[in-house]
Amino acid sequence: MRKTTIVLGTLLLLIGGCSKPDFEMEAPINLGVQSTLTAIKSVNQKDNIVTVVFETTVGSKYSVQITPFGSETPIKKEGFTATENTTQKVYNLSELPKKDYDLTFIDISGNEVKYPIVVK
Repeated sequence: MRKTTIVLGTLLLLIGGCSKPDFEMEAPINLGVQSTLTAIKSVNQKDNIVTVVFETTVGSKYSVQITPFGSETPIKKEGFTATENTTQKVYNLSELPKKDYDLTFIDISGNEVKYPIVVK
């Protein structure tokens, strides 16, 4: 009986090892189109409302981060996929403490542009 169990177990392992496993392929992560433009075209600040116009590549993914000056940890961030060659964003920074900040614009390749902002 024991010899039959060993033979059957070995046979099952051989059959299982020779069959092709059926793995589900996960959908690839869409990183967007390679960016050819990553620039801040203009920044207007009225009180603590900041309007920024970015030069972007349609289909490319970007991130905007607001970081206290001298810090590396953003306190506000937003990601978006560009739908036009220029993208306008409006940020209300009135809830932030009064100090200096860096507005950092980053594309999917890691290229970044910084612009100083003062919250009064």
